[in-house]
Amino acid sequence: MFMPTTSTFTKEYIQEKLATDTRWVERALIVLHDRQTAEEQENQATHNRNGRGFNGRDAGYLSYCAEWVKKGNHISGKHAESCGKSLKKYWRQILEEIEVKQGVSQAEPIEAQ
Repeated sequence: MFMPTTSTFTKEYIQEKLATDTRWVERALIVLHDRQTAEEQENQATHNRNGRGFNGRDAGYLSYCAEWVKKGNHISGKHAESCGKSLKKYWRQILEEIEVKQGVSQAEPIEAQ
């Protein structure tokens, strides 16, 4: 299986995957939801402007969808499309999580292709 390098994960690459790959949408929902505070997760709302998780406008719907996926369900159809479209703006947070998972230091520059 092809494992992209960190230089593969550009803004465009991440946004394209969110627009076309439901697995990316589901994983992004979980990762971003996990970045919310416990209170934000419980209330499905954003209370802190900390640049983590969902913004205030998206928090309700995307938190609902994230919880749906966390229960073992899958996103499909219009929900997958709507979530993918909304998640595109969170590409930088998604990249941060990819870097953490791959052990890339935040200080290392990421090459754009």
